[in-house]
Amino acid sequence: MTPAGNFTVRASGPDVTPERSRVADDRGDVRGVVVRVFGPVARPYYSVRPRRALTPAEGMRVLGATLWAE
Repeated sequence: MTPAGNFTVRASGPDVTPERSRVADDRGDVRGVVVRVFGPVARPYYSVRPRRALTPAEGMRVLGATLWAE
């Protein structure tokens, strides 16, 4: 989690997910939207803005979870 409330996700490979793509968890629940792509081309990072502010418990569930771009 960043001070702005976004969370950072690392890509599993070089395929880039475009900004404004929705990000969902394994259950299909949309967790947020990609707002920035940065880092190395081989395995970039994404800054994801959650749909709403996460509670500490929700933040812990996202930590270490696998997320998918829709």
